[in-house]
Amino acid sequence: MSVISDAIDSLETWCNNLFKDGIKSQFDSISNLLTDTFSMTTGSSGLVNTYLASHPANFTGGATTGTSIWTTIETLCNNVVVPIGGFILTIILLNDLIHTVIRGNNFKDFDDSIFIKWIIKALCGVILVSNVYYIASGLFSFGTNVCANGLTTLFGSGDYLSTAIELKKSALSELELGELMTVWFISLIVHLGIMIMIVAIVITLASRIIEVFMYLSIAPIPMATMMDSGEWSGIGKNWIKQLLALSFQGFFIVVALAVFKTLFRNMIATLNNGEDGIIMQMAMLLGYTAALIFTILRTSTVSKSVFSAH
Repeated sequence: MSVISDAIDSLETWCNNLFKDGIKSQFDSISNLLTDTFSMTTGSSGLVNTYLASHPANFTGGATTGTSIWTTIETLCNNVVVPIGGFILTIILLNDLIHTVIRGNNFKDFDDSIFIKWIIKALCGVILVSNVYYIASGLFSFGTNVCANGLTTLFGSGDYLSTAIELKKSALSELELGELMTVWFISLIVHLGIMIMIVAIVITLASRIIEVFMYLSIAPIPMATMMDSGEWSGIGKNWIKQLLALSFQGFFIVVALAVFKTLFRNMIATLNNGEDGIIMQMAMLLGYTAALIFTILRTSTVSKSVFSAH
């Protein structure tokens, strides 16, 4: 019987070590995945550097060769949309001139200065419409600079997880085989959740940069409506709000990633110190991951609400 008992004990020990190694391997993989994805090292092709820390003019989608997206949209805007914006501007300016002339009590209070004002307004409108693509890209650069400075402040110039974060096997020493199996299964779900989170971030960031190019490509038309003295000017004002919202959406994504980084590090520290039940901590990490996925997908709504864009 002692031989059988020893065999069973050895098998149980082997299974315990197997699941402990599996749990530790899962956390190492999660840490490496986060570090590789959000690497801030100079020259890195991580998501943060590719989508948030650089101006759209430098965006290539991670490719090293091929046509620049910026050049394509710039050509489209200048050759196709600028003439349409000029036509709309002409209609708006003529309509504004007619209303300005007849506004003075049917020509009884006629003032020659209105023509000077109208000419200045027309010149400003032409300059803005013909150069709005570059003006809008400069406006977007405010958000890019905020994102870059925020990333440097929160993450430094190294990796997303600059300090090695490892789950110690000693933190699992008090767990029985059944508990180890449960923790391993939860860690597997957390690993899957991290991958889903990265996919959600890719979708959000890719959608954001595509929207930015769409707003830049149509820029002359809403800018032309800005010259209107009536309700048409609301189109241009809302366009500027939307562009600012897209610009600063990246900042909210940076904040969300910084919060998750702190929560992840604190949870690992708690597990290694044995301050709380590991299953509860794993469940909380799974909840944090789901919350970050939800938050990343809502950053567009949050940014638009801040700038009152609709």
